[in-house]
Amino acid sequence: MSQVSLDPVHALEISTATLPLLVPSACVAEVIGVQSLTRVPHSPRWVVGMLGWRGKPVPVVSMDALLRNSVQPAGGRSRLVVFYPLPGRKAWEFFAILAASEPQSRTIDSSILATSVDLPDNRYIATAVKIGKTVAAIPDFDALKAVFYPG
Repeated sequence: MSQVSLDPVHALEISTATLPLLVPSACVAEVIGVQSLTRVPHSPRWVVGMLGWRGKPVPVVSMDALLRNSVQPAGGRSRLVVFYPLPGRKAWEFFAILAASEPQSRTIDSSILATSVDLPDNRYIATAVKIGKTVAAIPDFDALKAVFYPG
């Protein structure tokens, strides 16, 4: 049986209080410092607030709240990772994730993807991989799209 070799993919490791996330760099529009957010009344717990970014309203999401139902306050090293719209969404439907610190650049290849790790079931995680001694979760963007845009 032959093994498929993939070209390396540039990714960002986004730290959260729960579990680092690993996402393709191509999904990320910009990483910025935490700014003043506008609270959204009656929003789900995982919506931290709205950010005014480049003239667009951008919802800021806490992955900690989605993954384990706890919201971590932004600290001095926190960052906002602004993502391009998910496939099938309008061109202006950016979203951001609250990160605990500056995301780290990673190069992902077949050897890393072969180190998948079992995690307790979470519908927002597609899989997890081991990068050195760190376990990083790869988000399930289809599941995120379903929760971000219900109906």
